[in-house]
Amino acid sequence: MKTTAAQTSYEAKLAAIRASAPARSPTVRVLAAYAEHSDCNLATLGFAAGVDFDRLLVGTQYEAPFGQSPFAFSRGVAFERMIAKHGYALTLELLREKMDFAVDDAKIINLRQAYQKNKQGMQMRANDTRTLIRQLINGSPTAPNLIDGAVLQASIGGMPAFFEADALAARFGGPIHAGEVKSFPVVDGRADRDKLGAALDQVSMYILFAKQLVESIGANPDLISPVALIITPMNVSLTPTLSIKDVSKRIGRAERLLAKVPDVRKIAADIPPDISFGPIATPTAPEASRADALHVLADRVGTAYSPSCLSSCGNALFCRGRAFKACSPSLTGPQAIRLLPGVRSLDRAAELTDGAPPSINEASVAPLLARAGRLYDAAIAGASPSKNRRAG
Repeated sequence: MKTTAAQTSYEAKLAAIRASAPARSPTVRVLAAYAEHSDCNLATLGFAAGVDFDRLLVGTQYEAPFGQSPFAFSRGVAFERMIAKHGYALTLELLREKMDFAVDDAKIINLRQAYQKNKQGMQMRANDTRTLIRQLINGSPTAPNLIDGAVLQASIGGMPAFFEADALAARFGGPIHAGEVKSFPVVDGRADRDKLGAALDQVSMYILFAKQLVESIGANPDLISPVALIITPMNVSLTPTLSIKDVSKRIGRAERLLAKVPDVRKIAADIPPDISFGPIATPTAPEASRADALHVLADRVGTAYSPSCLSSCGNALFCRGRAFKACSPSLTGPQAIRLLPGVRSLDRAAELTDGAPPSINEASVAPLLARAGRLYDAAIAGASPSKNRRAG
């Protein structure tokens, strides 16, 4: 795919918005976490600009309380190297045992090698992945049946992005599977539920993008299997094991979430040249000034806090503080937001339960809140005549 002048200009704009903030590549792990918050323009802008929100507020009271530990990262690298040793012998053994690969099914291509680790390298690998998938679909005798480091292209918020899959594997004449390598253990046949769920969400993204690739080639996207392959250590050792999971529902969910991603070009275009993530990330600046700079940016584009942000977004503590200050209905979760359409705060909801005249935006819910207020007053009066809602 050729790079247009408009795309180059847009990328320069995003680089200026990121400025000196810590950068993060848009891996599918990052995408899967962001997709949960695609209704948040601040999260969208940060994802598009490649800002690492987990490190943006380091040294402040809003610093993210999570992130991958160096030990976990080292263990992951060691495990990936081990299963790739000796011509991927351990990986092929798992595929033969669990997926009925024949002994001769051992044609492997490693796309991580001989390419620069930059955007141009990723695009070249995406082009090669496309060629190899086409060969595999057409039954070419030179086609591999295990592609290590395949790169899949997708459109996120109207702009192209590249994502590196751990593996695409297929028996000749069989469906193509997406695989993911993770270093968390499977103990007695069970894995950590949250970690496994996150891994399956990531593979679902790969499968979705692979389906889109096959469809763009003119072939049947059903050639990509909805069954995910997860290679993890077994018990406390690094002995690999293969988990096979049908992720059809997760694929559908991923497609719906990504369809909701707003046009990032429009969000970025609204940012003036003097506003960026740079001052927010400056470790030598006073904490108050860093927070003020993030408030300016958040006020400019808007946020959408929910309690689920606390487990996956590095800006969650900051946005929760904003939500508390605004007494936002989002503090009580998505159900409250659905039940209070057009109501800007919990204080305003309380006013409506007292019978305050509603605005046009509040008209649909105001009668229900007023009725709830009357029922609450009646219940309190019946339980204790000496108390009322305002005093209580």
